Amino acid sequence: MKKLFLLLSAAALLTGCATAKSETDKLANCKYALRSVEISDYNVNSLSFDIMIAITNLNRKDPAKLKRFEGELAMNDTPVSKINLEEATIPPNATYNAKTHITVPMSAFSSKLLGLVSMNSGTIDYHLTGTMYFEGPLGAEIPVPVDVGRIGGYNT
Repeated sequence: MKKLFLLLSAAALLTGCATAKSETDKLANCKYALRSVEISDYNVNSLSFDIMIAITNLNRKDPAKLKRFEGELAMNDTPVSKINLEEATIPPNATYNAKTHITVPMSAFSSKLLGLVSMNSGTIDYHLTGTMYFEGPLGAEIPVPVDVGRIGGYNT
């Protein structure tokens, strides 16, 4: 009886590991790009931005299922805001454009960066770092780090 229990436990563990590996492969085969960061509103107290993050699922058969994303947006190496994305499913061989809106208080900007932003300068570098989570076996969340450089640049 003990041997049967151990055999069934080992089989369940191997199945769980294979499922986790499969899910990891699906998301490891995704590319992430910071598509756009656009000023949507501004006043003396804050700047508001619309941000689009493109997530491309390169897997030809299976969808990639995002649980959530938690990250931070930096402009010219100055952290300006936290970014959070909700759950999404990206079909095989497709790109999902995740959109979010943030409002950043003026106090978060250095005077040099504020000048560049207000002039809509092309010399601003945007950088997004964070962790994407997806659901693994038994409801466990599996983290995948994301680090995206300039607009349109894919992570490597």
